[in-house]
Amino acid sequence: MFLLLFFNLDDPYLIMPSIKKIIIMLFWMSIVGALVILIDFIFVIPDEITGAFYFLGIGIAASSVLNYYR
Repeated sequence: MFLLLFFNLDDPYLIMPSIKKIIIMLFWMSIVGALVILIDFIFVIPDEITGAFYFLGIGIAASSVLNYYR
């Protein structure tokens, strides 16, 4: 309980993501989302599969950007 009162236990500047990471992450997430929607438009795929691909694609794009710019 007393550990919650100490504010100097971590460096908030190391934890906060930079604006460059956020912009690159949004860029690649939008590219992946557009590709999934385009593939769904070209090929008739059920919505359940498209939703899973959309969710997984955005998650993979976000995690790869965050791991690359660590």
